Amino acid sequence: MKNPQDQKIITKQVSRKLEEIRPLVLKISGISSWIDYVRSGLGMTIGQLAKRLKITQPSLSGLIKQEKEGRITINKLREIADAMDCELIYGFVPRHKMEEIILNQAIKKTSNLMDEAETHMALEDQKVLLNKDERLKELVQEKIFSKYLWDET
Repeated sequence: MKNPQDQKIITKQVSRKLEEIRPLVLKISGISSWIDYVRSGLGMTIGQLAKRLKITQPSLSGLIKQEKEGRITINKLREIADAMDCELIYGFVPRHKMEEIILNQAIKKTSNLMDEAETHMALEDQKVLLNKDERLKELVQEKIFSKYLWDET
């Protein structure tokens, strides 16, 4: 893990790039087969694509079925994309802004640690002087870029 300042810069850079992509997710949802979608857009039959791939039509139909089921390999998708003069793009698009995901994880992690500490303190008959919300805000900022943020507790 980078130092907190470097990590903050990296997070901002990655977040900025991915935020540009996120709206596309809504536009492309509902496409069950990219092979069929692009192939039909090109006006190419299954037979024509199969021939370009040097496989049989039933084999291509099987690959389309695998794609729909999420069982096709990235290499096979790349090969099919090449046969249609396309680029395969593979990536992860966060459901929320990266900063929100990190903040939510820091809150979750900090809350869990605070709950554990309060339990131990109660067992030792000690009182917590500050209220939980005040302490949470303070501690979350410390945890945000901690190398332990994503460790399971």
